[in-house]
Amino acid sequence: MNIEDIKQQLETMDRTFPEAAVRAAVEQREAITPVLLDCLRSAADDPRKVADTQGAMLHMYALYLLAQFRERAAYPLVVKLFSAPGDLCLDLAEDFVTEDLYRVLASVCGGDLDPIKGMIEDREVNEYVRSACMRTLVALVEWGELEREPVIEYFRSLFNGKLERDSDFLWGALVSACCDLYPEELLPEIERAFADGLVDTFFIQMDSVERAMAEDKDQATRSAKEKGPIEDTVSEMNWWAYIRDTPKVAKPAPTFVPHTPIQSVKVGRNDPCPCGSGKKYKKCCLQ
Repeated sequence: MNIEDIKQQLETMDRTFPEAAVRAAVEQREAITPVLLDCLRSAADDPRKVADTQGAMLHMYALYLLAQFRERAAYPLVVKLFSAPGDLCLDLAEDFVTEDLYRVLASVCGGDLDPIKGMIEDREVNEYVRSACMRTLVALVEWGELEREPVIEYFRSLFNGKLERDSDFLWGALVSACCDLYPEELLPEIERAFADGLVDTFFIQMDSVERAMAEDKDQATRSAKEKGPIEDTVSEMNWWAYIRDTPKVAKPAPTFVPHTPIQSVKVGRNDPCPCGSGKKYKKCCLQ
């Protein structure tokens, strides 16, 4: 399969997963990489155009394939693409932002953390992207590619002024990230954040911090709470075909089952969560 055939099969959404084209792209990594980078560059330059293109998919394949390739040239393009203000990046990539953006960033950053920190601290960047960037730092520690102590110190700086005090979602994300790395050194900052009412307690509560503290520190910092690096685009993306092939039929309202995601129904981030918890979707099963 030549490069043009691969590109054509990956450009738009179809009812079957183009496994042969994805595998051919992996086999022809050197030849397909410039094509994928050009796609990301175009998306980063005009994300609205891509978001408004019905069935556009090449940018999504590019994200996963370039992460699998550990292609550092993709890093500034991914940063630019997901630094788009407001919800534009969600229109462009939907659940990818909360599911796998952190893994892509961790896979292509090559140890350069400044752009990731810049997105975390940029109030104009979407809050879900900023949360994903916090998870990127945690993942790099858990993958053994970054020492824990510098991340703890950076999180301390977020508690002490670098994170604005009017986003309870991000404060919850920060506390959650600290718990994933064992929060011992940051316990005073975490307690103060809860006392000041900064943390969204729908997202995380102090008892979650206490449970994290009850773990063995060495075991907690070695445990793989986050997914590993992206190593196989086929296994990462082939479930999309199943979702597309599932008929969209009306369903009765679900009974209340806490923390059970329902992914087959499109729900707005500010809509009531379909699990019946009474919370907003973005503060419940979306996470």
